This record gives sequence, structure tokens and C-alpha cells, in this order.
Amino acid sequence: MSDEFQTPRDEATFTVKAGLAEMLKGGVIMDVVTAEHAKVAEDAGAAAVMALERVPADIRRDGGVARMSDPAMIAGIQEAVTIPV
Repeated sequence: MSDEFQTPRDEATFTVKAGLAEMLKGGVIMDVVTAEHAKVAEDAGAAAVMALERVPADIRRDGGVARMSDPAMIAGIQEAVTIPV
């Protein structure tokens, strides 16, 4: 991107994305469905977890469609671990 067209917002967005990529570099992102699973993943060295209602393999097996996870479940997982959710 040319410097003359880059806005402060563009720079901030890039900085956030680059920072997250640096944090996750060399780590594993685990799919979890409960706070207990997230804690196990964190203890095993996961760099981050994805909070899902169902794991993708189960969704594909059942021919279902992925949907947004319950915000309360996500909040519970965020409280249980210190890694990004």
C-alpha cells in the first residue's frame, strides 16, 4: 500500500493484525465447545481457542450448517483461560 493513501485507521488495523499474527506464530488454535476443553487446550500449549457450538467434523457429518456460538458460552470460555478466544 502506498504511504500517501494510508490512513491512521489503516495503519492501526495492520498493526493489530500483525500483532495477533506474531502472538499466534508457532502455536495451535484449538476448536473447543466448553470452558473445560479450553482449559485443557491452554494447559497443553494452545496459542488460542475457537469457541464453537459444535466442532466442524460433527457439523459436516450431520450435514448441518455452522452458526454463531452463544455469547454467554464465549464469555465463560474467556473467563476460564488467559489465551485469545
